Amino acid sequence: MAHQLDTLDLNLMRLLKAVVEHKSIKVAAMQLGISQPSASRGIARLKTTLNDPLFVRKPHGVEPSPMALRLAEEFDNILAPIEKVLKEFEDFSAAEYDGHLSLVVDPYLLDEQGQQLLRICHQSFPKATFTFSNWNSYSQDEMLDGQHDYCMLDQETELPKDLYMRPLFTEKRMIVARKNHPTLSQHQDVNDWETVSQLPIISLPAPASYNPLCTVESEYQRMGYQPRVLLKTYNLRLAAQMLLDTDAIMYASTSTIRLFPALAAYPMPAVNREFSDFVISGGFVQSNRNHPLHQHLHRVIKKCFQAGPVKVE
Repeated sequence: MAHQLDTLDLNLMRLLKAVVEHKSIKVAAMQLGISQPSASRGIARLKTTLNDPLFVRKPHGVEPSPMALRLAEEFDNILAPIEKVLKEFEDFSAAEYDGHLSLVVDPYLLDEQGQQLLRICHQSFPKATFTFSNWNSYSQDEMLDGQHDYCMLDQETELPKDLYMRPLFTEKRMIVARKNHPTLSQHQDVNDWETVSQLPIISLPAPASYNPLCTVESEYQRMGYQPRVLLKTYNLRLAAQMLLDTDAIMYASTSTIRLFPALAAYPMPAVNREFSDFVISGGFVQSNRNHPLHQHLHRVIKKCFQAGPVKVE
């Protein structure tokens, strides 16, 4: 039977159901918009495939066999999962989607943009439930296993080609420190490496495998300096507190300043092009590139950041 099912044509099953309902090959053919000879050939193919007579000719039509009757009864159940998938792709509605959405985000981005991101996602998918989690060393494998629907990361995190990533927005990197910093406030227009290299730094390491061209440590070393790391943390609030309590500096974005208004932005010295900006990208596994859910989710998030990140009150 397995071999027979391999050759089963679902269109012929639709024909079988119509013949059972009308007890006439001619009427079934008319209903389906095909010729009677085509319908007769189709029934003959089904008889061979299923090894059953299916129909017995009667003076005014045909009488279905027990197998034909059972197959006709189960036809809708057979097609239901297929039709559900096709409908999902053809008639996707974010407003009606009532499934679960899992987003995994760079922890610093989640601190900075999480409120804005959740708000726009909930507005666009009002019936959905959500999980927002921090990207970590396991997240890449979890994405590839289908445990997350979407990820947001900057260019410091290295990713495989199995993940389809597209740019969302770009922010300038700058020096962040407390207001009226005793050293940096004396250089309103530009800071030089000789001055900056003497200050302790707060390090925000990439949450997983990273691109070495984009790290603070590598930029210092490229310029011939060794950074003096006062604090290394994955938590922006801890970093901000240390900045407020000391003369340390941190390399961050304007979004960090908006999150912590007690801090100030200062100009950076000349830096490597890869280090000058934060390029934030979002994406999903390559196999979901044509899935309407993932396409719509990406459009929603991209539109959210088209005008750049904003402060969420």
